[in-house]
Amino acid sequence: MIHLTITRITSLLKQTAYVGLGFLVMLLITGGRPSGFTVGLCVVLGIGFVVWSESKRSMK
Repeated sequence: MIHLTITRITSLLKQTAYVGLGFLVMLLITGGRPSGFTVGLCVVLGIGFVVWSESKRSMK
């Protein structure tokens, strides 16, 4: 039970770090002034990454 909780928290923290890093890279590339399309694209890619990561984790 505790192992499952630790695994979920670790997964959540990794996903949060990767999505946050993606937003940071987006801000660096756009010079801190991204267009609405760029922000939307990053949000969609971030959501897609989390869904993919969770489906991959749940298959184990």
